[in-house]
Parts: sequence; structure tokens; C-alpha cells
Amino acid sequence: MVGARFIATRSKIKALSRSTAEYTRETKSDIQKLPRNIDPELHPLERAREYKRALNAAKLERMFAKPFLASLSGHIDGVYAMAKNPWDLDSVVTGSGDGELRMWSLSSQETVWRAPEAHRGIVKGVCNIPGGETDRFLSVGTDKLVKVWSRSESAVASDGITPET
Repeated sequence: MVGARFIATRSKIKALSRSTAEYTRETKSDIQKLPRNIDPELHPLERAREYKRALNAAKLERMFAKPFLASLSGHIDGVYAMAKNPWDLDSVVTGSGDGELRMWSLSSQETVWRAPEAHRGIVKGVCNIPGGETDRFLSVGTDKLVKVWSRSESAVASDGITPET
């Protein structure tokens, strides 16, 4: 090479070294050892950092929490099925574990229609019949029956239930 000159100098090279016993596990079930510096003088912002992390966690939890709006009380057993009518935003139909169907008015939070013995067993599903502003809905239970109901007709009569079959 023309004009290239190499200068050899002596310099010290520092290498970090540590014992393998400090970071290796004795068995596979041991927790991995991580080096930590607990001295607060070396990490003066540790308390502020932890406070900010806790504050952010509380903000995220509050942001994703849903507000409790209301409780619709009336079913004796648990509610296993629920359907909202897309054409009537005020009404919801629920089916419970004792076989009862109820229609609720969300604005007044009261039962507006009910069938106390709609099914012999748990009501496993309810849905509205699509097709515009219809007042009919379906229910299915563990008694292996699918029933068609109408909101305009009275479900509770003196002789029992009057579903459309």
C-alpha cells in the first residue's frame, strides 16, 4: 500500500468479568437470578419512577372500567339469556334458570311483560325475529322446545301460558 502507515501503540483493555455462579441456576425450577442494585443513591429517581408507574396503572384501570348503570331485579334464578331488540332500544328480553321470560323497559327499569313458566328448565337462548318493527321473539330452553312469543299478547293468563306454537 502506498502512503499507508500503521502505528502500533500499547493500550490497556478493560474487560468485565463475573462469576458464573452469580447468574446460573442450580436447577431448572430455580428462579433466574438478576443483578439488582438496591442502593438508593445510585438510582435517585427510583421512587418517582415507581410512583409514576402506579399512577399510570390506576389511570388505565379507571379508563377501562365500565360504569354500573342499573340493576334489573325480578328473576328468582340467574339470567342465562338476553336479547336486545334493535328496533326498540328501550326493551330487553331475558330468560332465567327457572324457565321464566321477562321483557324489561330500560327507561323505567321495570318488567313490562313476563311468562313465569315459559320453559321446563333453563332458558338457554332468546332472540328477536328480524324483519322490521316486529314484536315477536323466540326462546329456547333445556326442555328442547323453541317457542315463538308476541309482546302484544298477554303471556300470563288465568289458565297458564299462551305462547304461539
